[in-house]
Amino acid sequence: MNILQINKFYYRRRGAETYFLDLIDLLEQHGHTVGVFSMHHPNNLVSPYSQYFVANTELQQPDQLPMSTKLRTAKNIIWNKSAQQQLERLLQLFKPDVAHIHNIYHQISPAILKTLHQHGIPIVQTLHDYKLLCPNYRMFTQGQVCERCNGHNYYNAVRYNCLKNSRSASAVAMLEMYWHKAIRAYEKNVNCFISPSQFLHDKVLAWHEQVQHITVLPNFITLTGITPHYQHDHYILYAGALVKEKGIDLLLDSFAKNRYSFSLFVAGAGGDRSLQVMIKQAQNIGNTVKLLGELSAGALSQVTRQAMAVVVPSRYYENYPYSVLEAFAHGKPVLGANIGGIPELVHPGSTGWLFTANNQASLTTALQNIEHTTSPALVQLGKQARHWVEQHNHPPLHYEALLAIYQQYVNTSA
Repeated sequence: MNILQINKFYYRRRGAETYFLDLIDLLEQHGHTVGVFSMHHPNNLVSPYSQYFVANTELQQPDQLPMSTKLRTAKNIIWNKSAQQQLERLLQLFKPDVAHIHNIYHQISPAILKTLHQHGIPIVQTLHDYKLLCPNYRMFTQGQVCERCNGHNYYNAVRYNCLKNSRSASAVAMLEMYWHKAIRAYEKNVNCFISPSQFLHDKVLAWHEQVQHITVLPNFITLTGITPHYQHDHYILYAGALVKEKGIDLLLDSFAKNRYSFSLFVAGAGGDRSLQVMIKQAQNIGNTVKLLGELSAGALSQVTRQAMAVVVPSRYYENYPYSVLEAFAHGKPVLGANIGGIPELVHPGSTGWLFTANNQASLTTALQNIEHTTSPALVQLGKQARHWVEQHNHPPLHYEALLAIYQQYVNTSA
């Protein structure tokens, strides 16, 4: 089968790119021919299809861009004709049986969906975040979960300045959503949406989005090369962006106010000014908190292997986080916030512990529970976590389910 995979970034950036790139490898291992459509970027992997990629669009610090650049960027975000033209060129060379879409908003835009539809190519899209529902794709603004746009009330993006804390970026995001909903850019062209979590699946239906079909298919993780390690040193690990929606400030504050018998290792980078102050203060706690910075994949794997547990204290609706899957793959239980898709993975007494999201007292109680968990009990939790990904997130299982989805729509359009 010829399969076209489309994502705006073609390098390992975040969870969406991890899935996108690993899926390409998985499909090629099973003998499929995979074409790629993406955006030019200095960090991109080498691809024989790169000559067809879309020109790079830089969206950082939008308020500092010249007005002409802002207008051109806004136009491309709403409807990128250049992306359509580049895709047309690719389709003259590569004839896909199915197109699998990932994150295309902003840099590529759903203009390409119309092009694929006109060519009679069935389209499957994995929802890696909440962009189908929310202008800032996270359902999180001003430090808390936000569902104000339910009912297509996208003006709230500007009212609450919810994209990059930029008035102009928020206005473009609002216009983008109103236009795409008016023409049903995604809903009319995508044959099947795939949600990694039951939570996002249910949210799409609860918001009465008029999708043709949506199904749940959890992300997979490649276990080859990840040997579980059930022994541990006396620390727990946070690995992720240092931003408040991830709850890292709650975690640092708990360690600042309490003395635990284990340390906290923090791997990641980022953070606004107030969070950077908190991070600097954490360095004064002594050996309790150790800041590792942003680690390579190999270095992060080594740190994970020796941890007692991994903590995912998010404040926002995580979809189906790879941070949990990677912890489980290494044989580590997870302390997670009971929000979004996290409870679908973290089961108290089986694969880890849950606490009430955005609740300092509940987090502290959960950390104290870890403190009183014996080493044999931690080992047992770690083994059950590893068993979970082997049973639910193993690549062969994912491949079989995804191929059935592809074939359903390929056969329908034939």
